[in-house]
Amino acid sequence: MHVNWHWIRQRPQVLAEALARHHEVTLLDFAMYRGKHRAAEPAPPFPIYTLMRMPERLIRLGRAVGRVNAAWLARQVGRHVQRLAPDVLWITHPVLEAAARPWPRLPVIYDCMDDHAAFEAGNANAIVEAERRTVERADLTLFSSASLARRVTQRSSVRRFEIVNNGLAGSLLERLRQTLPNARPLGGGPATLGYFGTVSHWFDWALTARLLDALPQARLLLAGPIETAVPAHPRIQHVGVLAHAALPDFAARCDALLMPFKLTPLIEAVDPVKLYEYIAANRPALAPRYAETERFTPWVQLYRDADEAISLMREMLAPTAPHARLDDRLDDRLEFLAANTWACRAAQVERLLSGLVRERVPTCTR
Repeated sequence: MHVNWHWIRQRPQVLAEALARHHEVTLLDFAMYRGKHRAAEPAPPFPIYTLMRMPERLIRLGRAVGRVNAAWLARQVGRHVQRLAPDVLWITHPVLEAAARPWPRLPVIYDCMDDHAAFEAGNANAIVEAERRTVERADLTLFSSASLARRVTQRSSVRRFEIVNNGLAGSLLERLRQTLPNARPLGGGPATLGYFGTVSHWFDWALTARLLDALPQARLLLAGPIETAVPAHPRIQHVGVLAHAALPDFAARCDALLMPFKLTPLIEAVDPVKLYEYIAANRPALAPRYAETERFTPWVQLYRDADEAISLMREMLAPTAPHARLDDRLDDRLEFLAANTWACRAAQVERLLSGLVRERVPTCTR
């Protein structure tokens, strides 16, 4: 996978653990060069080997460097494939496509969680070309959202694909059930707004500043890796990179949770894990309106612009507002979350995987 195991917990880590419940899994992850981004996550319950790679700043120098990086990764993966003779090779980024080339009879699953070309605008053409080769080679491509599937299938010939959305950790759903009787009501003092996740170039600081100006006593707490400059503001505080298990306690300190993202092509393809977790935190939540966030209503308030975001936030924080009653539509909230757990996603993947393995008998010969 193209993230390090100790990066904040997200789709690759969750699905790797889910697969390990019924299969032998060996995980190959990317080296992480910035220790400050390390989250205090436990070690995985399976063997893990770290793939050395070039830092992003070198890869951005040009295609030649990118090709050298891909070849270096492929050589490292190849040694493990030869040693392990796996039944399936699961990859999470087009840069790993080169690792599958020497093994034409080995079934490949490509789990596409983001529009990687939109992530790397300066290297977008090379990423699209690698992605095209990836989906043409993959026996099965998984997309985390319908928007992402439409985008990739329009620019590449995908052999077979399924949409497997992101989801919610079962532990967060269980915690919600246990803590509902003691949920802290809203109101009574200056508001605390919260955000957890990576803080990067998609963060809408202009919107954030307007929200804080409109709520002069409110403060914003950020939890997660910082990949961009955070504006100096007396009411913005970074609390560090938290382990996934610590997120419910962080959310409980907040009166409302935010996803203040710019609507870039990257974000418009995202099925946001954050919103599943915000709903499970049982706090009012605010996010931009786009195709992939529509299904999170009525538990997440969606805005089209800064003015609407400010208006919705004021309504959300009012003690007499419907959003202040955190038990509102409780049964529907729990039903929605129970249908969107990672366990549900893992069951979907298992069905797809069993069909793939039956269809092809792999051998790891060149």
